[in-house]
Amino acid sequence: MKKEIEFPECWEEIRPKEWIYLLELYFKLMIKSDKLKLVDLKNEWCRFVLSTRGIKRSSKMEYYLLIYQLSSSLDWMFKIEGNMVALDFNSTENLLPYWKNYRGPLSHGSDLTFGEFRAAVVLYNSYNKDHNEFFLDALCGMLYRKPGKYTEDSSKFNGEYRVPFSPNRIELYASYGKKFPEHIKWGIYAWFSSFCQYLVTGLFIIEGNELCFSSIFNKNQENEDSKDEVGIGMSSILFSVSESGVFGNINDTDNALLLRVMLKLLNDKITSDELLKSYKK
Repeated sequence: MKKEIEFPECWEEIRPKEWIYLLELYFKLMIKSDKLKLVDLKNEWCRFVLSTRGIKRSSKMEYYLLIYQLSSSLDWMFKIEGNMVALDFNSTENLLPYWKNYRGPLSHGSDLTFGEFRAAVVLYNSYNKDHNEFFLDALCGMLYRKPGKYTEDSSKFNGEYRVPFSPNRIELYASYGKKFPEHIKWGIYAWFSSFCQYLVTGLFIIEGNELCFSSIFNKNQENEDSKDEVGIGMSSILFSVSESGVFGNINDTDNALLLRVMLKLLNDKITSDELLKSYKK
């Protein structure tokens, strides 16, 4: 009797252990490119996915043909940049919800606070500028923190999946992140990079509505010094929102959920545009 399984056709369909193994293989490819080729990576990852989903290795020709067919379907995972092969990760789904005793952000950044995101953007941009490992370690350590106190008891759950972020603990976060394997740190970096890009361009479904925040950032992006940075005017947004008092003072605004702050900004932008249109009539 033949067994049917679902094989990943996009990033969102990849399971955490499959993502980790793909990262391991990718780093081997980067280090041992003279011995490991992209086709080898694809074949081995397909074998691993099949085994984790219930299809064991076989010496039959049908099994090797299946590996070949699945391997040939993975072009969406990679992009060729000159002589280099890069993973083309472009999802806001967090494929690595946990790493050992640390818990990462929820998918789509739904539990990121505004202050946490602001600090992460600074570390991300700093790492991109001179590739100082301290900033990458700090980014990983601050995004992946110990689980919240009551995550196992729903009756006492306080809404915090991770212990609260503190901007005064960057050095401590860096010491945690330094212990992460290189391939795991790259996976965390790839997710955050993808989330940043999606925040300023993509569609979010919030309370059943499709919303895009791109109109908020267009002006801020034009004023950025470097196009390589994730320049989204976080400091100006902080002062603008805190002045309104909707979430409280500056500290309260930093502790508010990122997407709630974005909703407030989008609402203000829409209201402002409508008033401007009325004025011009």
